[in-house]
Amino acid sequence: MILYLSSTQHTNLLDFTGLYDNDSELPIKKMVGNFVLKQFIIYDMRNFSHFSEVVLDRIAFGDSDEEFAEAIEEFLTMYSSRITVICEGLRQDSSLFQSLLNSGVGNIVCDTEIAAIQREIAECLSEQGMTRYQPKERVKKVEGCKRYRFDCENIHIAVISSQPRMGATTTAIGLSSWLAAVGASVCYIEENDSGILTGMAADYDMEQAGDGWRLDSVYYSNSPIKESANFIVHDIGFMTSLNETVQTVDLLLAVCGTKPYELPHSMLLMKRLETMDAYVLCPFTHEKVKGDYAAFLQNDFHKVLFLEYQPELTDGMSNAKTYKTMLTKYIAGA
Repeated sequence: MILYLSSTQHTNLLDFTGLYDNDSELPIKKMVGNFVLKQFIIYDMRNFSHFSEVVLDRIAFGDSDEEFAEAIEEFLTMYSSRITVICEGLRQDSSLFQSLLNSGVGNIVCDTEIAAIQREIAECLSEQGMTRYQPKERVKKVEGCKRYRFDCENIHIAVISSQPRMGATTTAIGLSSWLAAVGASVCYIEENDSGILTGMAADYDMEQAGDGWRLDSVYYSNSPIKESANFIVHDIGFMTSLNETVQTVDLLLAVCGTKPYELPHSMLLMKRLETMDAYVLCPFTHEKVKGDYAAFLQNDFHKVLFLEYQPELTDGMSNAKTYKTMLTKYIAGA
C-alpha cells in the first residue's frame, strides 16, 4: 500500500499509475493539505504503519529543508516503509538532496517536465526503486542503544489477548524490557494464571527484591506494587470479560491473531473493545496481507500494528519500532 501526502498543486500527480483502482495490488491512500512532517510522524503515521511505500510531495510540507531531512531520518528509525520524495527542480548539489542520500533515501523525483516526472515516479515505485543515485546504506541500529528521557509517572499499560497462548505475556515482557533498555523505569505485573514469573525467577536467576524480582532493570511482580515508575505493564492475557484494570489504563494493547481459525476470536475481542481506544497488535502476519488485515481491523478506536517474531522472552529489540510508535508521546522532547 502507498501513502501519498500531496500538496493541492500535485493532487493528481500519481493518477497515471493506475494504482487507485480497487483491484490494484498496491493501492494508494492520498492525503492532500499542508503538513509538518515531524508532527505527522509523531501523531498520525502510526495509523499507516502497515503501508509499504510513503510518497512525500515536498511543497506540501512547511518544514525547512533541514527540518524535513531530520524528520525523514527520525521516520526511518521508527518505520520500515520505503520513502519517495517529490521535489521538482531539486539540484543534486543541494544540501537537501545530499541529506536525503545520507539518510538512505534514493527515491528522489526532481525533474520539472511532467513526462519525465512520471517516468521517475514509476521508477521509484518499482520493486528495485530508483537506482541512478547512491544513497547511504542504513546500518540497522540496536534501538536499545539510544536512550530517551521519560517525565511521565505511573502510566498504566494493559496487554490482553484474543485467546489463550496468543502472545500477550511475550509482548508484555518484551515491551517492559525495551522500556528499561531505552531509559524508563518500568514494573511488570503478572495478572493472569500462567505462573510464568516463578519459572522466570529460576531460569533467569532473577534477583529477589521485596515481593518481586529484578532483571535487567525491570521490576517483576505478581501483585500490585507501591513504588512509582514511569510505566506499569499489566500482563492480563486472555479473559472473557473486561476487568477494571483494562477499562481504566492509560494505554491498552490487544494481541490478536490473523489466521483464519484465529479471526473469530479476534473479532469477538474487537467487539468487546468497540468504543475503547486500543492498539491491535498482530503477530506472525505475512507481509503481503498486512495491508488487508489492517484495513479490516482498524477503525477510529483501534490502530493496527504488527509484531515481529521475538525469539527470546526478554528480547525487547525485535519489536523496538512498534514499541516506540506506541510510546513516542511519552518521550520527553519527542
